[in-house]
Amino acid sequence: MRYSSELEVHLNLLAKNFESLRDLAPSNEIIFMVKANAYGHGINELTFFANKELSVSRFGCASLAEAINIRKNNPELDCELWVFSDLNFYQEKYLQLYSDYNIVPVIASLSQLKIFLSSSLVNFIPLVLKIDTGMNRLGIGCDNIEQMLNLLKSHNIKNIKHLMTHFASSYIKLKDGDKTHRQYDLFNQTLKEIRGAGLFVEETSCANSGAIEQQFSLEQSHIRPGLMLYGPSSMIGKNTSWQGKLISKLKTEVISIDEVRKGMPIGYGGHVCHADGHIVNLPLGYGDGILTSYSGLKFSYQGEVAQIMGRVNMDLVSIFFEKLPPGLTIGDDFYIWGEDYLSVSDLACRVKAIPYQIFTTISARVPRRYLS
Repeated sequence: MRYSSELEVHLNLLAKNFESLRDLAPSNEIIFMVKANAYGHGINELTFFANKELSVSRFGCASLAEAINIRKNNPELDCELWVFSDLNFYQEKYLQLYSDYNIVPVIASLSQLKIFLSSSLVNFIPLVLKIDTGMNRLGIGCDNIEQMLNLLKSHNIKNIKHLMTHFASSYIKLKDGDKTHRQYDLFNQTLKEIRGAGLFVEETSCANSGAIEQQFSLEQSHIRPGLMLYGPSSMIGKNTSWQGKLISKLKTEVISIDEVRKGMPIGYGGHVCHADGHIVNLPLGYGDGILTSYSGLKFSYQGEVAQIMGRVNMDLVSIFFEKLPPGLTIGDDFYIWGEDYLSVSDLACRVKAIPYQIFTTISARVPRRYLS
């Protein structure tokens, strides 16, 4: 753990993002994605806030363990928890946990569907199905729909609670006839086929953050926002009108400031300074989620040019300034990112990463502090 560093999470900004989402998609119900520790921000704290303060009643997790973690730490929450990928369906001891903790699996293969229909879960857990329309990752393939329908018929299933698919390229600006449109057309064809076979499909969803930002596939009953609620756009470049507020600030503390001369080696590998200036050392490193790929990164800090000097190490990062920001001294707060500092989207672009990765690599050694 750290005393001198923390990830500030501003819940009021999450609420503002949620309001902006409601303006963008006023008619859709929401499945709030909180996978990967709520994109690094704290799965229990954000689920609690979204349920109690934003009236969100359904949350999406990646794994069964994530969902159980929420149930154990927030037993008073009145909400649904859905598991989207790591179902742990192939061992009986895990299958039983769905009923023990009232968790809904998103069925994404014929083998999972067979297990579900043969278990006692079918009597009290709603049937949620994912269809693969071209991402070729998870989902029942459209060429297997007839087998799926026969399987449901053999178990006298007449109702599907929720049918979904996942867009592979909705982070790219949409064009008529592109992959996302083809996926959506195939989803609607499959939905028509399922309903034509006499099954009642109660709910549907296709839109992840990129699709929501482009107001695509909002004809379905539900949407599944993820990254956009945490602030950044999921779109490539500036192909979006989404103006989400970055809900977190990564704050640390200046632990030393040293004068350096041009040509002096700094840290592992002995990367030399290109000019006279100052080295500001911060207690964050790759053990905290500051990736080694950040080495050499240049950014503006309080009006001065800053550069990560030398190799990021496990516990420290060195920042070079030719000219120190006015008044910066040992013990001062130093923000790596934040709404008024370097944005996560800009950081991700500069280090050839994506905002998801920037958020989720911040380790448990960095405490989270929640501000309203």
